[in-house]
Amino acid sequence: MPRKERTSARIRSKSPRIFAVEMLRLLTIVGIAIFHTFLPAFESVLGYGPWPTVPNVPISAVTGTLWAVWLVMMIKFVGAWGNHIFFMISGYFLIPRMMRDSFETGYWRRQAGATVRRVAQVLATVAFYTLIMLAVDRFVAPVASAGWKEWFLLGLEFIWIYTLVVALAPAAAWLLARIARWNATVLVALAAVAMMLVYALNAYVAFTSTGSFALLDWRKWMGALSYAVSFMLAGLVGHAIRRARGVVAGDGREGVGYGREAGREKSGRPLWMRAGVWAWTLAAVLAVLSAVVAWAVAKGDYPLMYRLSFKSTSAFSFVLAVCSLMIAVTRGRSDDVRDDGVRDATTALPAAAPSHFHNAVQALASGILGFYVVQSLAGGLWKPLCERAMAPALANAALVGGQAARFGWLIVWFALGIAFSVAFVAVVCVCDRCIRQPLLRVLKLSR
Repeated sequence: MPRKERTSARIRSKSPRIFAVEMLRLLTIVGIAIFHTFLPAFESVLGYGPWPTVPNVPISAVTGTLWAVWLVMMIKFVGAWGNHIFFMISGYFLIPRMMRDSFETGYWRRQAGATVRRVAQVLATVAFYTLIMLAVDRFVAPVASAGWKEWFLLGLEFIWIYTLVVALAPAAAWLLARIARWNATVLVALAAVAMMLVYALNAYVAFTSTGSFALLDWRKWMGALSYAVSFMLAGLVGHAIRRARGVVAGDGREGVGYGREAGREKSGRPLWMRAGVWAWTLAAVLAVLSAVVAWAVAKGDYPLMYRLSFKSTSAFSFVLAVCSLMIAVTRGRSDDVRDDGVRDATTALPAAAPSHFHNAVQALASGILGFYVVQSLAGGLWKPLCERAMAPALANAALVGGQAARFGWLIVWFALGIAFSVAFVAVVCVCDRCIRQPLLRVLKLSR
């Protein structure tokens, strides 16, 4: 490797992470855990319907209390939000760098090696936790739903979608870079059309279909396409931010979409690059979603809630994810931070924020890939434990007669679920940080 490229690689390897993005990554993990904790309650609420509280039906304590139904419904949107954030953070860092590097000699050779490493890291993570779960199932306690079909075809389908998107990213970035070089306006228009078309089809599927679909059903793949759109859209956002901030491309060509003035952000930041604008947008979208959910709950229109939050195709969750990402990446400079999507080794912190809290956030956030795998494979272990911990509070909420007492027990029920989710995240991410990540570094699959 030439000296110039070695120096550039060393500089990139020492680039700090963005704390706001790491915090968003950690919030994503917690949000996904809370979503899965309350998912059975959401399904039970849909099945039972808006009926009065009955002592021998615990879930009726929720369905008979409007604010509790509203909160369960709102939590349902957190799942798709977190999944979109997972893809967006990876795309935000991966795609712009690939677009820049696609004009350099040896692009395909370098990307082939990098892609193999990324895919190998995912596969190694799955293999590592699979071996642990097989050992637990054999020597400690039987794991409900343990098996190759439940784990690798159903439980980990999200991970396989992510692996496929990452594997196809170099080709997509190559194409996007050339469209951007030819006409950036056309690229923006194509991205907007693709996004609207995908979510129009998502709405059609959500409002005309119910239940699960076969593996090769096109409706099944709409969720995967939604995540791919999030990945690519975030990448284009990252490309646009670097262009606006005047980051020099690897070959110094303005045609790639970057200016020639490195290290200096242009004066007069446009509105779309201001975190405050996105914060207000997030608040407005959240207010609209809250009002829609409240209206549906008041009307007892639970099928509408199912359709609006259908799997990963919720337009509300997608827009909230876009706003969340933009708040994180527009708070400060983020144009040359190193991140390869699935790599989760922690790099140095910015000098301005060397606190224990920042270190803890980065350490926990680095376990996002491991957490996704564990929460799928170990569902037969942690879900029964969580349900047993929450069941007494819900049963008491159904048994008591007064509204105040029911309110108190439902608060306890929600608090237990959230506390269990946070504890589960902490245990998994700490173990992942201390065991899996060092092992992958030994195997040269992570830095």
